[in-house]
Amino acid sequence: MSYEYPAEKFSTAHQALVPPHARDDHVAVVTAFQECRLGLHRMNRSKLDQTARAWIYALECFMSTEGFSDAGGESAWDLKAKTFTAEQKSEIARLIGELAQWFATHSM
Repeated sequence: MSYEYPAEKFSTAHQALVPPHARDDHVAVVTAFQECRLGLHRMNRSKLDQTARAWIYALECFMSTEGFSDAGGESAWDLKAKTFTAEQKSEIARLIGELAQWFATHSM
């Protein structure tokens, strides 16, 4: 299976989170989440190894908007991203970086 598209999307997501590309913290997180969602769309995860599946699961826990609702024109991801601590943002960036590398390595 080719992972070129997920590799591209996760690379873009990772770039959104690291300086000098990073914008406002919560905006960068939302942008990264949008790219990750595109990269994971319709992916057969049973073909991934356990490590990659664990990274995706952890990332999706951060991406979950359960308990958040659109308010005042802000998306649930906007609202949630504003609640993340620096440590959580660092973990999100790490997970996205690991997945970007994994997909890039496995797309050759």
